[in-house]
Amino acid sequence: MRFALQLACLTAVLVWVCGARPAAAQIDGGAPDANDDAPLADRSDAAVTGAGDVGPDGGGVENAAPAASGLFQSGPTGAGGPAGGAVDGTPTRPVVLSGYARGDVFVGKVAGAARATMKAAYGEAALALRTARLPHADGFAEARVRTGLQGDQQNTFLDLREAYVNAYAGPVDLRLGQQIIVWGRADALNPTNNLTPVDFRIRSPIEDDIRLGNVGARGFLRLAPFRLEGVWMPIYLPTLLPPVGLPPFVSYGPTAIPAPELANGLYAGRLHLELPAVEMSLSYLRGYAPLPGLTMSSVTLTGTANPPPSIVVVRTPYRHQVVGFDFSTALGDWLTIRGEAAYRRPEADARRGYVPRADLQYVLGIDHSFGAHSFGALSVLAQYLGRYVFDWQKENVPALLDPATLPTLGPSYTDLVTGTVNAVLARTNQILFQQTARVQHVGTLRAEWLGAHDTLSLSTLAIVNVTTHEWLVTPRIGYRVDDALAVYLGAQIFHGPPDTLFGLIDAELSAGYAELRYIF
Repeated sequence: MRFALQLACLTAVLVWVCGARPAAAQIDGGAPDANDDAPLADRSDAAVTGAGDVGPDGGGVENAAPAASGLFQSGPTGAGGPAGGAVDGTPTRPVVLSGYARGDVFVGKVAGAARATMKAAYGEAALALRTARLPHADGFAEARVRTGLQGDQQNTFLDLREAYVNAYAGPVDLRLGQQIIVWGRADALNPTNNLTPVDFRIRSPIEDDIRLGNVGARGFLRLAPFRLEGVWMPIYLPTLLPPVGLPPFVSYGPTAIPAPELANGLYAGRLHLELPAVEMSLSYLRGYAPLPGLTMSSVTLTGTANPPPSIVVVRTPYRHQVVGFDFSTALGDWLTIRGEAAYRRPEADARRGYVPRADLQYVLGIDHSFGAHSFGALSVLAQYLGRYVFDWQKENVPALLDPATLPTLGPSYTDLVTGTVNAVLARTNQILFQQTARVQHVGTLRAEWLGAHDTLSLSTLAIVNVTTHEWLVTPRIGYRVDDALAVYLGAQIFHGPPDTLFGLIDAELSAGYAELRYIF
């Protein structure tokens, strides 16, 4: 059937799964893709700036590379300064409130037409509440309200992004509640990061904004130079996709969410080694992957236009195991080297269509900051990503049926239509899981220049898939008018051959944007 391209548009979001969250570094503080792997007892989480819940060091020791944590890090209330005015970062008042208000406009092109259209236009306000650090506990909560246009929806959305309590008992730190957990030392591309989902419906210049919190527990046992980390997420939340158009007679059914049982929870552990010259960790995860595959739920052929035929497609999660390793080290003060690798093995058979094949992903990157001069400061971070798919084979789509003929097909054609739909979905899922080739080679470059006394930022994130000839570039200008007001102008541009992911999502996601943000 001729809905291959429409279904493939679902894979628009997979640029993010591949790690391409198109935004540059934040002018309002925080690393461009900051993880939060520092021990809970060592963190004094930042006031809300729109860049997520980032510690004062941009996400802890594992994100301390100059290009990742030094880009506009010192914000008025952000990751560059202590909350509440205390020297050690501990609030001096019982409760500290902070937040921001912003307005955003995204304009992109219309598929198949030489004209522009509004992709998003909204206002958003965020408020964070942080309690003072007591000897054995503290707490944090952040809520956001957004109203306006996002994609094809114009509405008001309320999001309780995070709400948790920290407990400290000697060498043990424990966090319980709704929280966002990010693993990995690489920039943008994090093969080991499979814990909490993202919401691809959100358009924002800040790449951290798409992250979603989930209810769970996270703990650390500190036995220097080792740290043992454990994570438990009892409830499954899927990554959310933007709505896309479907051909006639095709619709989505509800996502097949696993039952909230102990056996269906996500369990993960990580052993950290932290030495003066090198930091590394070994991790293991078992649970349902955040991004489900697509399966056909039902086909109903009536042979008439009234009642019409029906094809129902649903998102179906799969369970996997992931073994990961990452490290970072510095060569003096001039170069940081970081790496990350993960072997992913789904527990279900890949021949089911909605399950990817086992694969190995690996990232190696270097970054360097060219010191401040009269013309400003430049930070550069370059990475190589490789992916190898085991037992790979290309999914081929057979000759497609014309959807217009469906009302003429009776129940005797059910097997034919079912086979065609399953073949289309298998190919779509292969694109969705970034497995269209046995071996892929991807390069990334993130650069930022700071000038005008650190009030002006020129930055970009570029990603090139050498294997599939796709690329993404996100030029961006940021200007801090004063300590509270910042302006952004930028674009997120995708390009690729027609049968590739970036080629399919070019018209969907490519857009220019402007944002005005007030931080308090």
